[in-house]
Amino acid sequence: MIKKWQSEACDLTHDPVSGALITRLTCSVMHNINIYCEQPYTSPDGKKIAYTRSFAPDPRIPPYQLCVADIEKLKVMLLEPEVSSVMVGTSAWSGKIYYLTPARELAMIDISTLEKEIILSFWDLPEDVCFDTVSPDQRFLICTRRTCDTGSEIIRVDLKNKTFETIFRHDEILSHVQFNPVHGMDILVQHNRGQRIKSDGTLLASQQSEEDTTHFIIDIDGKNFRQLKVGSPYTAGSTGHSGWIADTGKIGLTVRWPAMSEKEPSLRFKQIHDSRHMQGNFVVLGPEDEKPFIFSAPEHLFNHVNISKCGKYFICDSYKNGIPGPIEIVVGNIKTGKYRTLVSNCGAQGGGAACSHPHPYMTADSKNVIFNADPYGICHIHAARIPDDFLKSLE
Repeated sequence: MIKKWQSEACDLTHDPVSGALITRLTCSVMHNINIYCEQPYTSPDGKKIAYTRSFAPDPRIPPYQLCVADIEKLKVMLLEPEVSSVMVGTSAWSGKIYYLTPARELAMIDISTLEKEIILSFWDLPEDVCFDTVSPDQRFLICTRRTCDTGSEIIRVDLKNKTFETIFRHDEILSHVQFNPVHGMDILVQHNRGQRIKSDGTLLASQQSEEDTTHFIIDIDGKNFRQLKVGSPYTAGSTGHSGWIADTGKIGLTVRWPAMSEKEPSLRFKQIHDSRHMQGNFVVLGPEDEKPFIFSAPEHLFNHVNISKCGKYFICDSYKNGIPGPIEIVVGNIKTGKYRTLVSNCGAQGGGAACSHPHPYMTADSKNVIFNADPYGICHIHAARIPDDFLKSLE
């Protein structure tokens, strides 16, 4: 396949609150999505990002196309016309993207160089495994699989020895698996307590499953289980969105607010937090902490999470205006407690489809925040250019 750069980008406007220039990077009539799973699919220099696109509402479910965008040159390129894996795998900010071809080859593309390598000539695992995360040394790919027979499995693929093994099993649903992006010795796992897959393939969830969602950490061999004190009874249930804070061993994540629950229709879209943490719903904790630190931002209802490569900042979309309503993108300094709105209305609709979710994250050079928006029904990827004095104002 001949690879050719195409022009799709367009500068839109400066945000009226922060002054950030908003640039739409894509214009294909297909849904374009920045992939997410809390791990930025970007080059180490922050100049290129990977994204996927398809006509389906979640362009991470096969078949879909794999593309790259150059943020500086405002060009995009089709890298792979058809990907067959559920999600693509990466190590945060490495720019190396792992995926399955239709021929069931395990391939890797480096978006910095555009070079492609076939890692395995034949993928001998079931088609329904999800590509979750890659170790920073590019040695291991972690996949998850859900079945009604075994619950959830965490599978480690050795990319050097070309072998795989199941390192962890649980009878409930596990997801959002992430290697520590610095040393890669630990793996963060979302645990959907009270949720299982029934024999017909549908979800079986307890009445308290939303409040019970939590996280734990295991090591690279699936051992040394460490529970995080989040979710009932410590906090409201996790939204499932989380991220490592560099190599501190701590995690930044968001927890639910009452209006998210259909059980509380009278509270829908109101700016109110759980009584256990009325000051906000972005929390920080490690396995050694008896209770999480609550970041004070009471007016915001944070959802998706990214932690900057340096570990200083969190980036979240805020649903404080309710749905439908403007969704803000907020950047906060975890240490100082200061935060500011970078994008006052990102244009995402925030519905059930993944292509309507902002999924904001910061590039490796801390110069751009990448997000999805579908104001007219088709999802496109945008870059908010961080003003020179914006991050300094959070010190």
